[in-house]
Amino acid sequence: MDVIPGRPALASPYRALLTALEKRVALPNIPPAYYHLAAMLLSGLCLYTQAPWQTMALVGVVLVTDWLDGATARRYYEVRRSGYIIDVITDRTSEAFIFAAADGRLLGQVFFLLWLVNSVLTFYSVYSNRHTALPLRFAYLILMAFRVPSSQ
Repeated sequence: MDVIPGRPALASPYRALLTALEKRVALPNIPPAYYHLAAMLLSGLCLYTQAPWQTMALVGVVLVTDWLDGATARRYYEVRRSGYIIDVITDRTSEAFIFAAADGRLLGQVFFLLWLVNSVLTFYSVYSNRHTALPLRFAYLILMAFRVPSSQ
């Protein structure tokens, strides 16, 4: 059976907002894998950014591509367990690139540890059919926006 892990009730408010937005956005009928590829390339670019605003912009676009891959799959009835697994692997790899770019700073070290926890949660999600993951890229973006002091 092609079961996609369900999301926790805590995610309901923002999922409702995104679902409403999905109905109003024109989405091209392209494979969600293209969005995965874009997310990976943009996340890799974080390794080469110099200014925090560049990293923030890249992470913001990565978050949009992450939403678009799922929205496209739902819109064009391409939702499959294999797609879910590819999506969460892409998400964890994307996080690894983004947080590796901040390595050496306290924020990067903390998020690397959280990434390890998120990786374990990803395996649990696939095994238990309950989507359990931390929104690390979003949290990282918010913290960067507030310019959390970190040691250099």
